[in-house]
Amino acid sequence: MRYILLLLLSVWSAESVVAATLPDKEKKKKKGKTKTEAPPKGDKADLAKLERLQLDAEKAKVIEDWELALSSYKELLIQDPNNANAYYQIGQIYFNTGKLDEASKAIQVAAKLDPTNKWYLESLADIFMNQGNAKAATETFKLLVEKFPNNPEYYLNLGFLYAKQTQYDEAIKTYEQFEKNFGIDEQVIEEKKNLYLRLNKFENAIAEIKKLQEAYPDETSFVLQEADLYRANRMKEKALEVYKRVLALEPDNPQAQLGVTSLSLQGGSEQQNTENLKSVFDNPKVNVDTKIGILLLRYIQTNSENPAKRKEAIELAEILALQHPTDAKAHAIKGDIYYLDEQNDKALAAYQQALTLNKDVFQVWQQVMVIYNTKRDWSNVIKTSTSAMELFPNHPMIYLFRGGAETQLKEYEKAIKSLTKGERMALDNDKFRAQFLANMGDAYHSLNKHTESDSSYDKALRLDPENAYVLNNYSYYLSLRKTNLEKAKQMSAYANKLEPDNSSFLDTYAWILFELKDYKGAKEWQEKAMKSGGAQSGTILEHYGDILSQLGDKTQALDYWKKAKELGVDSSTIERKIAEGKYVE
Repeated sequence: MRYILLLLLSVWSAESVVAATLPDKEKKKKKGKTKTEAPPKGDKADLAKLERLQLDAEKAKVIEDWELALSSYKELLIQDPNNANAYYQIGQIYFNTGKLDEASKAIQVAAKLDPTNKWYLESLADIFMNQGNAKAATETFKLLVEKFPNNPEYYLNLGFLYAKQTQYDEAIKTYEQFEKNFGIDEQVIEEKKNLYLRLNKFENAIAEIKKLQEAYPDETSFVLQEADLYRANRMKEKALEVYKRVLALEPDNPQAQLGVTSLSLQGGSEQQNTENLKSVFDNPKVNVDTKIGILLLRYIQTNSENPAKRKEAIELAEILALQHPTDAKAHAIKGDIYYLDEQNDKALAAYQQALTLNKDVFQVWQQVMVIYNTKRDWSNVIKTSTSAMELFPNHPMIYLFRGGAETQLKEYEKAIKSLTKGERMALDNDKFRAQFLANMGDAYHSLNKHTESDSSYDKALRLDPENAYVLNNYSYYLSLRKTNLEKAKQMSAYANKLEPDNSSFLDTYAWILFELKDYKGAKEWQEKAMKSGGAQSGTILEHYGDILSQLGDKTQALDYWKKAKELGVDSSTIERKIAEGKYVE
């Protein structure tokens, strides 16, 4: 990267700098404009003194004793007021101590005393860059270009400064002078192209790119720059023409292939778009991240329900994994595509392959646990969580899955232990903590530890008052225990307000009314539950039979108990109800 300098050139007399840098006792001796004379050249003692002062000043500067160095150089100037280097060194000291104004004045005098020394002007540039005076910096570089025309950096810096001040035409002239002196340069062409675009001179910008094409005829990247410029300016047909010109020479050029595909997606036929995308995915030169980006933007983020789009996404994901068999990301995105299409077995296989290649991506582990959880494969949820814990021991989500699986396997004590550990790790996320506490409430309920169960639910609701799952379960378990039924009724009503068509929530509210002996109300709500999908639930049908029995409709009650049994309801009293023809608690 070339070094860009910002300079400021100001005029300041050598006499004023001498006065400013003299010790106080010497200032008192000066009257009017009398100058301090330099020591006679032949005086060996004076020459030795100058050498000693110079050496002392340099030693102090090396060890960054700025105060001593400054006083030594000032004393040197008393003996030799035209010593340009002394002024320069004083300027450097001021710069290093943050006194930019004093630094610029001192180094400016050095440049005036020795106008052929480019280092003085370049050092001054560094100071002006910190002062932010681009206008004066421009004048300084003009001077440097004039004095040292064979240094290409000065032209680049001058062009940069003109552009910074929106003097685009002057910047272009400066870069053209650079080209005249030093030839074609890619950086300079890029700067000129951008300047022409700012001036709305599109054809001039294209002409600059064509200079590079002529200078480097075998370099397709410069041809692609032309296509990209047409594309950026919505000149689709011209861009396509240039991209196709590249593909005629390099059929697998990834940038050209992507360019054609991207433009065709803006209006081409679906068949042509699919063919172009397959060509891109089948090209090993197109990197895997680019292909994943296409899948994310075109398919995953839109989550299209269109079967044709889903099929297309699956085909591309398969090609991706085939072309990049050792890249875990390719298999992971393939898993995502299958998961969105609800092909969980294929998604699981892809995720597991991704983990074989790279075990360090938690999201993939999570997806594996999600699928096993959906399949109600509790043993594999626990097995997967064990492996994930070895890599991510402090990730609370693992403990949520594990605790849920242990609950389903009726390993309640283990579940409570897992959930307690996970809840402690989720301290900064109230809703997440509420999930752990809700599951702990379920586990405690199964152990008949009702005090702990109620406490867990209450804590969960304080953290997440609108958690319909907690509101429903808590109220249902209270109804089973015939405890705090009014509180249960309020919570259940709120759960149904949050999710009005949930058959399980409707059943809970009906059962609370049943326990409150409001059988007519219970019947009304239970029928709502059945119309909302509960007609296939053994528990809901059994409850409906219970309600009918209490309302005196023994015949229909018996029918619904039998239907509940046929659906495999998990009930310890269903057999007695059918045998005795009456409600049994």
